[in-house]
Amino acid sequence: MGDDKHTRLVFLGFTDEMLAKTVLEVIKEGRRKKAITVEDWVMVQKTADGELKVTNDKGADPGGARGAMVGGVAGWALATLAGPIGLGAMIGGAAIGAITAKVKDSGIKNDDVDTVTGFMVPGRTGLMLAIPLEEAGRWDAFVAENAEFHSAIRRHQMDITPDHSFEQGIEDYRRQQEAKQGG
Repeated sequence: MGDDKHTRLVFLGFTDEMLAKTVLEVIKEGRRKKAITVEDWVMVQKTADGELKVTNDKGADPGGARGAMVGGVAGWALATLAGPIGLGAMIGGAAIGAITAKVKDSGIKNDDVDTVTGFMVPGRTGLMLAIPLEEAGRWDAFVAENAEFHSAIRRHQMDITPDHSFEQGIEDYRRQQEAKQGG
């Protein structure tokens, strides 16, 4: 992200694809009504067979902010969504190549795709959202008003600022997960 970018990254994990799609529709409706501001979103699904499907916001700015957000959040987000079970999961090179081809236009970097596929648990679906930090209060109020968000089994967020990079967030998250597994 740009040096002056202040973004809240929100990660929601679901056991069921339809739950994630329902929440995504609530988010899209909130955007249409201007109740919330979401700069970008990505939905990642991993079937029980390990097949990956990535859907992204076709209306988002394909510029540098989009590429930085999507590429930057993908690995860490899916670690959040996968939980400890997903830490050891890896997908073969063919699957990585297929996903790379599907999401190339979304701004996800090849290295980030490798990270994402390594952390996902089969059967899970995740939503990753980028919200301007100054709009975080409106986002929180929107979530509180819409019961659909309670269907997420995992929720995490982090703020990206000039003083806290995505890479620092990944390290923070990994340390938290290691502490949970060790304690």
